[in-house]
Amino acid sequence: MSLSLEVLADAYAFESSPRRMDLGVLHVPFDELTDGAGTETRLDASIRRREPIALIGASGCGKSSVIAHVLGPTVEGVVPVYVPVAAAPAQTADTADHLADHLLTTFSRLAEPVAGQVERDLARSTTTTTRVRRRRAGFAGRWLGADVAGEVRHQTQTERNATLADKTDALVQVLAIVADGHLVPVIVFDDTDRWLSNENAQLVTNFFAEGVRWLLELPAALVVAVHPHYFEVTSHAELLCYLDTRINIPRLESATAVDAILRRRIDRIVGAPNPNLTDVLASDASAAVLAVYRESGSLRRALQVCHTALHDALSDGAEQISARHVVAAASAG
Repeated sequence: MSLSLEVLADAYAFESSPRRMDLGVLHVPFDELTDGAGTETRLDASIRRREPIALIGASGCGKSSVIAHVLGPTVEGVVPVYVPVAAAPAQTADTADHLADHLLTTFSRLAEPVAGQVERDLARSTTTTTRVRRRRAGFAGRWLGADVAGEVRHQTQTERNATLADKTDALVQVLAIVADGHLVPVIVFDDTDRWLSNENAQLVTNFFAEGVRWLLELPAALVVAVHPHYFEVTSHAELLCYLDTRINIPRLESATAVDAILRRRIDRIVGAPNPNLTDVLASDASAAVLAVYRESGSLRRALQVCHTALHDALSDGAEQISARHVVAAASAG
């Protein structure tokens, strides 16, 4: 495929906020970019040992992409359960009891579509149900087939006024269903930095103390995204006292790493394997993008600037994105 700025723009090749389902596909492992094995490889091994893990890094640095890469749909032997928190009220995490309610709701929502459909099909036809059960077992993922969805829904229908011990037991039973399939359940709190802010210091303290301590009672690996600004509220050692495995997202140091990220975007989004970046990127552009990344500490920000610079170059009638376009895009915000 012949590359041009028009092709990249039409495909939104440098879109800075792709859908969650695309994050893992677009991710270039830090283990490759930094010539080490301290990020994705370590996270994968720690998950399989069912460790409590803190994945530490600033907003936009790549935490979500790392998680999506390690726990992607083609990865065998693990079942990630993403706990939605971005739009959740503060009360979701202020006590272990409320966290238990939120987890039960999360599992129930996962099970409901499958279990409900099976019940409706049973009312119509046993033969039809057999076909649907098989089809939905494959569609629902690596563990939540029709045969277990009903049991998961049953276990999660715990009364809100039940004791924390009863709610914990219900969650243990649900996670046991996952483990029975020889799979490692992984509870993931990915977007906590949009939830635990400096404006609610007590919530940060409560979640990482009482909340995480309670989560360790569950037979699952635990991955918690941790923003450095949390340490402005509580010391590093105190905040992470229950998260024994700590993985810091590394910083990128070379324009070569920037090139690898842009190539991956062009490869997977545009459908141009092994793209020649010189077709669309001037020789000084990668260094300018790296400077944006170094200043902000955010890959999301660097890609956002690339996206703007691409359209600026098109407006200029240029054939390549130059450092001038990158600097102008960064200055424009």
